[in-house]
Amino acid sequence: MRLFVSRRERWLWACAVLVVSVVYLTLGVVRDLLQPLEASGWGPWLFLSGCFLVLVFVLTQGMSTMPRWSEIVAGTAIAAVYGFILMSIAKPEERMHLIIYGIVALLIYAALLERSASGRKVFASPLVVIVVTTVLGLIDECLQLALPDRVFDVRDILYDALAAAMAVTANASLRWARGLFR
Repeated sequence: MRLFVSRRERWLWACAVLVVSVVYLTLGVVRDLLQPLEASGWGPWLFLSGCFLVLVFVLTQGMSTMPRWSEIVAGTAIAAVYGFILMSIAKPEERMHLIIYGIVALLIYAALLERSASGRKVFASPLVVIVVTTVLGLIDECLQLALPDRVFDVRDILYDALAAAMAVTANASLRWARGLFR
């Protein structure tokens, strides 16, 4: 029995592992990397670029035809909710958790949907995605215990869970909107 059902599933899992690996491997230097960006004024632009990439990924994941009005309305609503939530969070580090773990959740969710589409049994994939993403965030916080100038923060784990829930809900909402009037 093959581990992956398709090249796409293998690629999605590889991307998820890559993103999580980069997060874990840069835990000790991320603040040193972000300080010059913030001092130069590029921090907000980098943040907006990250938001834009997440939004594009959410909106286009699985899209094979031109969007209909229902998808455009759903996409606009999702963008507004993401924008409101991201802009209401004061700390850039917490916003980064929403962006990065949102991407991880979307990659895992897309991989599980790919597996499910091939006829394989996937138990409660939205719930699995939220739990797995939250556990990855917990590991992130546990790794920070061993690093100087880093702390274990339960709020970050909650942001990771929120990111996963938002990503899964946004993706499911768009898939639902795609099914309307077809």
